[in-house]
Amino acid sequence: MDRDPREVMEYDVLVVGAGPSGLSAAIRLKQRANEAGQELSV
Repeated sequence: MDRDPREVMEYDVLVVGAGPSGLSAAIRLKQRANEAGQELSV
């Protein structure tokens, strides 16, 4: 039986949880990456 290929999504950081701490961590990581001239996928 052939299986359908799965979509692959690559991230640099995975934040588990959608509370204030997780949101703050994701925002700050993106800010720091931007300041360093890096692209970051969160």
